[in-house]
Amino acid sequence: MEKPKLPHHSDEEIDAILAELEQAGRKKPSPIPAPEEKINWKREILEWAFTLGLAVFAALLLFGYVFRFVMVEGASMEPALQNGDHLVMRNVFYTPDSGDIVILSSDTGLDKPLVKRVIATGGQSVSLEDGTVYVDGEPLAEPYVPETWTDTGDFQYPLTVPEGCVFVMGDNRNHSTDSRSSLIGMVPEDEVLGKVIFRLFPFSRFGPVK
Repeated sequence: MEKPKLPHHSDEEIDAILAELEQAGRKKPSPIPAPEEKINWKREILEWAFTLGLAVFAALLLFGYVFRFVMVEGASMEPALQNGDHLVMRNVFYTPDSGDIVILSSDTGLDKPLVKRVIATGGQSVSLEDGTVYVDGEPLAEPYVPETWTDTGDFQYPLTVPEGCVFVMGDNRNHSTDSRSSLIGMVPEDEVLGKVIFRLFPFSRFGPVK
């Protein structure tokens, strides 16, 4: 029986074959695609529900104890605030300061929450003369007052605001019941609910309140 003849290759052909084999050995095998993970819809829904609940709780905590919504009733703070304005009030870690617009509790004297501006704080002297407010003997610059006024109310001036109290007035002096009246007088600081910081509505006047 004749032996099968082996194929004959030249040296050049052998070198080419070896080069192809070497190059093929360097190639990395294609990665096997990972199986698609099955989505656990129940777990996804629970996680979203927990996140939403946490956000709602945080919002309630924020607007229940740090900020509160209030609405202006009346014209005593015009033109800075108008009847029906919806405001945001800060009521945590707040100490009344001169110039602040504040909300007073319904215990103040008129059986409803009031919005007024702090004119003087405890220990300061207040005097009202010819439509000008003097605090500690210095005239108070009040660009927010829309018109002249002369009503000094029920008290004799100058008067000193007791410690722990504030003297408040509405910007619309001719249409405001405030600390000039014996119905309200000096307001204890614990009856100051907080400081007005922002107007939400109407949108045409949306923004910070000063």
